[in-house]
Amino acid sequence: MDDDTMAGAGELPGPGSVTWERFAAAPGVFLAGTGLLLQVAHPVVGAGVLDHSEFKEKPWVRAWRTHLSTIRFVYGMGQGAHAEGRRLLELHKGIKGVDSEGRRYHALDPEAYAWVHLTLAKYMVDTAAWFGEPFTDAELERMWREFRAVGLALGIKPQHLAPGWKAAQSHFDEMVNSTLEANRSTEDVLAALTHPKKPWPLLPDPLWKVVAVPSGRLVRMTTVGTLPPVLRERLGLPWTDRDQRRLERFARTVRAVYRRAPEPLRLAPLAYGVVLRARKRARANTGSPRSVRAA
Repeated sequence: MDDDTMAGAGELPGPGSVTWERFAAAPGVFLAGTGLLLQVAHPVVGAGVLDHSEFKEKPWVRAWRTHLSTIRFVYGMGQGAHAEGRRLLELHKGIKGVDSEGRRYHALDPEAYAWVHLTLAKYMVDTAAWFGEPFTDAELERMWREFRAVGLALGIKPQHLAPGWKAAQSHFDEMVNSTLEANRSTEDVLAALTHPKKPWPLLPDPLWKVVAVPSGRLVRMTTVGTLPPVLRERLGLPWTDRDQRRLERFARTVRAVYRRAPEPLRLAPLAYGVVLRARKRARANTGSPRSVRAA
């Protein structure tokens, strides 16, 4: 994961790309917990988060920084994917140690680093499948070409990125079946999602509970329900037919609302700001604005 790899990255996604249209879809908030669980269930990622992250103490700060990072490398905010890749590589150099099972780990382990990237692509695909318009086969392959270029810019070696989406999906399934595990970090993530801490200390407890209790139940439902069943069982998370019906009803409601939502509400605000600026530049050059489609 050196500078030569990052410099050799292919064309990054931009205006009109599948990735720009789909990645920051607003309903993705309901699957953010799923993506995080998939990441920390990897032994290397889970150990690194447990020993070196402030997630448990400051979950909102950690979530905001992660969001900023993804907007930088997906939408080119700030200095873009290559600069963010160098920053992330430097940041993760010192994240290493020995986990509770006596296994040595390093955050820049190639398999683990590539796994996190793959979960972000899967998050995009699953958000569309549950809450928007599912990807076509052609869109899946286009998306993965774009996201593969992002991965190369972040410093992931080509051999750790599947050549196409079908291979990437097969690798995802293999990792879920053979590598992911229940650990302290998966417990911490589930606890944080179910019982979210106050984002501001001065927020009155009674007021926060009015928001936190129902939102915690909702996010736990969308998180647990959208996990691969084999991982859900491995984590000891009960899931009934009634739970499944509730999730499907909720998903139908979100899809109906989202498809009718005005364009500014379809993407996360930071991403939409980048899209608007890119569209303005495109109009100045060609006079042909682009629109953000529903994911």
